[in-house]
Amino acid sequence: MIWIIIAACLCAVSGVLCYLYVKKVFNSIDDVLDRVLAKDTGLRVEITGEDRLSKLTHKANRIMDMYISETAQTTAEKETIQGFISDMSHQMKTPLSGIAMYADLLLEESFLQKEQLEFLTRIKSATGNLQWMMDSLIKMSRLEVGAIELTPVRQNIKQTISDAIGNVLAAASQKGIDIIAEDFTDIPLLHDMRWTQEAITNVLENAVKYSGEGGKIQIAVEPLPMYTKIVITDFGAGIDKNEWHLIFKRFYRGASAKQTEGAGLGLYLAAIIMEKQGGYIMVDSVPGKFTSFSLFLQNC
Repeated sequence: MIWIIIAACLCAVSGVLCYLYVKKVFNSIDDVLDRVLAKDTGLRVEITGEDRLSKLTHKANRIMDMYISETAQTTAEKETIQGFISDMSHQMKTPLSGIAMYADLLLEESFLQKEQLEFLTRIKSATGNLQWMMDSLIKMSRLEVGAIELTPVRQNIKQTISDAIGNVLAAASQKGIDIIAEDFTDIPLLHDMRWTQEAITNVLENAVKYSGEGGKIQIAVEPLPMYTKIVITDFGAGIDKNEWHLIFKRFYRGASAKQTEGAGLGLYLAAIIMEKQGGYIMVDSVPGKFTSFSLFLQNC
């Protein structure tokens, strides 16, 4: 009889202990889940051992870490999008305001034909700037999200450089700027011809834009052990050293560029294009003397 009583007592004690343990486990899990649901990122549950509760707690902490990481990423993306929209609106405001103003003036019908022609010319110029900006924004967004895949292959670089020069000859000619390409032996480099041409063209357009009337632009190609360097040098306004790390940012325009039309997208696009094919771009400049952009492409 006494053994039955002892067994019953042991069962009762075991039941109470099991109940307390299960209650502790569920209370701990419930506490962790409450913190996750309450987005309490500052609190964590202490892991004290290797038992099942500790493993469950560890997984809950990992869920909290994932949530924190995803929240931070989402916040950063929202800030980037907001900044992008703000910058884009600011850049488009000037040409749109110009178009609206000249259109209003034309509607007054009190101007000479010569003045009307001038207003129409300015509207066309502003429209062209907007079109260029929209094209650049589309290219930029597609490159950033990987919608455009560059296909760098082994091919000679001379034709790529030549085509890029051809893209800016008209603008250079209008300002009486000579583009001088030093002679070099054509060499195969790992690059996507179309997009590399785009990057070189963007740098050349900058050089033309910030060079004075009757200036010159020099292009040189220098083979290195792992890369080949394409150097584009102009002798215009120059860039302060404090801005070297900023000019490749989206929509950034340096202090010396405020009086010149532009959107701050050309160099940003050039940097993305070079990066997408395993290359990079650097700048060297002395304000009032010269600016050199060096584009590095991988040797084959």
